This record gives sequence, C-alpha cells and structure tokens, in this order.
Amino acid sequence: MKCKYCGNELQEKEQKCPFCGTPAGEELPGAGQASSGQGGQGTPDAVSAAGQTSVAPEKKKSPGKLIGIAAAIAAVVGIGVFAAVKMGEKDPKEVVISAFENIYTEDQVKPMEELFGFSKFQENAGSSQEAELKLVLKDCSIDEAKPYAGGGIQMGTQYDQASKKTAGNVAVLYGGMDLANLNFYYGDDVFMASIPELSGRVFTLDVSEGLAQRVMDSPVLGPMVQYSDMDLEEMEDFFREYVGWVQKKVEDGSAADPYGLGEALERYKKGCKAQADFKEALTVTKGEKDTFEVDGKEVSCKGYEVNISKDSLIAFLRTSSDFFLEDQELKANFLEYMQMSFRMLELTGSNFDNSSLYRMSAEELLNQSYDELKDTVEDAIDELDAVLNDVDMVVHVDKKGRLVSVEGSTFLTDGGDKTDIQFSLRLEGGSYLTENAWGKAELSQDGDKITIEFTKTGSYDGTSLTGDLSLKFAGEGADLGLDLSGLYDSDSGDFVMSAKVVSDDEKMVGFSTEGIVSELEKGSVICVEFDEIRLDVPEEDSMFISFSGEYDLRPLSDDVTELEGEKLDVIQATQEDWQDVMMEIYMGIMDLASQLNSIGN
Repeated sequence: MKCKYCGNELQEKEQKCPFCGTPAGEELPGAGQASSGQGGQGTPDAVSAAGQTSVAPEKKKSPGKLIGIAAAIAAVVGIGVFAAVKMGEKDPKEVVISAFENIYTEDQVKPMEELFGFSKFQENAGSSQEAELKLVLKDCSIDEAKPYAGGGIQMGTQYDQASKKTAGNVAVLYGGMDLANLNFYYGDDVFMASIPELSGRVFTLDVSEGLAQRVMDSPVLGPMVQYSDMDLEEMEDFFREYVGWVQKKVEDGSAADPYGLGEALERYKKGCKAQADFKEALTVTKGEKDTFEVDGKEVSCKGYEVNISKDSLIAFLRTSSDFFLEDQELKANFLEYMQMSFRMLELTGSNFDNSSLYRMSAEELLNQSYDELKDTVEDAIDELDAVLNDVDMVVHVDKKGRLVSVEGSTFLTDGGDKTDIQFSLRLEGGSYLTENAWGKAELSQDGDKITIEFTKTGSYDGTSLTGDLSLKFAGEGADLGLDLSGLYDSDSGDFVMSAKVVSDDEKMVGFSTEGIVSELEKGSVICVEFDEIRLDVPEEDSMFISFSGEYDLRPLSDDVTELEGEKLDVIQATQEDWQDVMMEIYMGIMDLASQLNSIGN
C-alpha cells in the first residue's frame, strides 16, 4: 500500500506514513488530479517525470498567527516584570522614615574612633591608669603678668583598680622649677597629704571603723566637737555609705550617666508608642525626581512630598513628655541623688531646720518638683498647640536609601500675627553621610527676617582628618557667628584646632591650639604636646594669653605607694605638735619667698 499523499510504500500495520505523517488510507484534497493540465504537478508532492519522488514541504503557519502569539508572550512577560517591580517597591512612607532613621548608622565610618579609639578610652576610664597635665604660661599681653612667663601648674594622678589605691600631685611651677608640691594618697582607709617645701610631715587621717570615737578622743579636735551640734557617728555612717555609693557608680560605669538618661532613652525607643503614632500620622506621596551632589558626584534622587499634621506633632510631644515624667526608673535615680544631697545638708547645714523647703523629705521635694515640671511642660505644649500649623516638606532620597535633601515650610499664628518659617537641609556625604552638610532656617514676619544657617565641611582618607563648622545668626540688628575648625594628620601627629565668635564678620573672641600627638595606642595611651594654647580678644586692645603644655594618659606603670616622710596623725596630734607644724610651715614660706626673689632678680 502506498501513501496517497507522497506515494511512499506503507507496511500493512502502519497507521500513518512514516515519511510525511499522513494517516494511512486518507486522501487529501487535490489528490489524483495530475491530469488537470498542470503537467503532472497536480498533487502537492507529485512524482517527477524521472520517476523520483520529491520531499513534501512543511505546512507553513500564518504570519498573523505568529505575531499574535509573540504579542501574547510579550504581554505576559511585561505583566510579570511590572508586578515584580511593584512588589519590590517600598511604600513611600517607609522610604522616608527609613531615610531619616538612618542618617547615622552603626556601620558608618567614624574617623575619631578609627584614629583614637575614644570608646575604648571611655571603657578604660575606671581601670588602673595614670594621667598628667601640664600648663605653662608662654606669653601675655598684660604687662603685669609677663614676669610670670614660664610659670604654671602640673597635675598628676595614679589609680590602682585592684587595690583601690590612688595618689596624686599638684605642683606649682616657676622659673623652670617646682616651686611647691601638694601630694596626696588614699589606700586601706587612710588619707595622706604633704607639702614637702613647707613641712617634712606627712599628715594622715585614718577613716576606718571607729573614726567618730577617735575624733571625740582627740586632744585638739575632741573639745571642739563637744561644743558643736555635729553627730559624728551619723557623719561617719554617711561617709562610708557615700564612698561605697560612689565606688559602685564608678565600677558599674554609671558615673558617666548618673541619672540614667541613656537607659531612659532606650526604654523610650522600645516602649513608647509616640514614635509609632507619629510615623502612622505622616502623609507621604511620590514627588518629582531631582539631582544633587553627594559623595562628590551628581546623583539622581527620588522625591517625596511629606505632610506632618499639627495634631500629630502635639500628640507626639504629649506622649513623649508623659513617658519621661512617668518613667519610674528615671525618677528613682533622681531621688537617689537628692537623698544623698539631703543627707549631706542635714549633717552640715546650720540653718537647715529653718528652711520651709528643707523641712520636706527628698521624696516630697522630688514629687513637688515633678508636679511643677509637668505643669510647665503642659503649659508649653498648650501654647504650641495654639500657634503651630501643619508642616509640608519635599524630601529627596538617593538610590541607597539615604536622606539627601529636605525643603520645608510652615507658619505660626499668634492672634493676628503670622510668622512664616522656611527651612532647608542638604546632606552631601563624604566618608560618611553628614561629613559635609548645609542647613538654613528663615523666620519672617511683616518684612522682618531672622536667619539661622550652618555649614559643615570635612574630609577623611584614613590618615588625615579635617573638619570645619560655621554657625550664623542674622536678624534683629545683629549678625553673630561661631566658627570651628580642626585638622589632624595621623602620620605626623600634627594637629591644629581653632574656634572664634564673630560679629559682623569681625572676631570678638578667639581660641586656638596646635601641637603634636607624640604617642598613641588606640584606647590605651595618648600623649599630646601643646606648642600653644591661645585665647585672644582683639577688640580689647588685642588682649591675649597663651600657654604651652602636655597631656599624658596611659595604663598604670608602677605600684601606688604611700607618701614618704614623718607621719602625723591629725586626730591624735597634740597642741604642741600643731605648734611645731605651724613654725615649720612659716619657715618654709620664708624659704620660698627668698627663692622667688632670687629668680626675679
């Protein structure tokens, strides 16, 4: 059997032609019409005159149908891409809130930390360390002070954390020598002090248990105490309590933040709904794109229009103030300090009982203060509620989600008076986002204008750090400004810093210092040599004074030891002992006076 389409021989069991795919026994339209005057070409694939068969061509699809399929595929792909982009886009409000919250980030470059390790220095503040500061008069515009050039003061301290011992020295310098030294020491419940240039004695005070009784038994201090109203035993108890309290604050690190404001702020962030409610009340819509200079290059940024309602601002202030005023831990910290102060006043204040204020307990006074503060805050918020209005802003955010620009406006209404407020902020980046920034606020009413402006510039390349900050206030017939500038090169250790207050572009007061960081181990050792520390007032007949100096801080290098010399217990000392001491001090003063005269001549 042959295929009626192409003529190929078929096997009996074959259901379709293996060559062209035509079902067996099926005759397609036009078959058998070879004699229709077409020269034997009537069938789609006719047998050639040479008796050979030709391959049947594939059936072609309509071009219109292909175009339709392609269009359908493109539409499906396009819808998928559009949906993916839309699903990946952040809500405008989330973008704006995130940009403001991440102006400062944990992982941003911190030049001062990288160069000096300040956080480590702070951590080591209560550890075993020694420090020294020296200031020497270099020059002065006052004629009467010029003879004292070369004189100054030097202070040093040592602290051993393990033994709880500390020692220190304060020296008066003159003419290139130590004129007088005050030395002190504390350890094992004993205070010691000496001034070797005035007396060879080391004055000691044993503050261990039984101090009150020892004072009452003192041949000199005892009779004096009998005629006073002081309760020595209570004073001793308080002294021990106070010293232990201070030591605990130092050891647990809370001495740097005595009232726990940092912890209160963390509780506020985690537990107060003020911020969440404020964010929820924001209205944010997409705005126009714009181009800004960030990190030294032009960057295209997305724009957002933001509205902050007056009601949300007032609600934020009320909720926040209520949180801090009702924070019991913060209140307890304040009460703790007030109780210590009250105890001290009770023991030392002669007119304590006559004061209506001090007749209250510390807790009563704190509650009264809190009530007064709450009333003051509520009155202030009520006044703001009466004058504030909505704030409108245009915010621009770069592709990294960083805040780049803020332009805003609002106004205050006070009766019939209206004060327009315009403000701007640019964050231009650098090694971190706020390294270079600019901001301005303008308040205008009836043609009068007040302008507040700041400009911050800086650079950091890992070794060299520069920074400048300018604050300007113009209006109400006055132009005032504050200019700060600094430079540090970690390779050489050289630094220069300056500050000046200006009025109408003229310097009123200036402060400057320059020198070198001669030794530095981040977070552990720092030694600074000041070539000059200068204060000048140009308008006051060019008045100035300058110093040179040194500052050194490092881990404790040696044991803290008692002062050397003949010990004199100030409690057990007799009247004759004190007379000998007074004579010794008198002779020491006379000797110092003769040294000063010889230096002056």
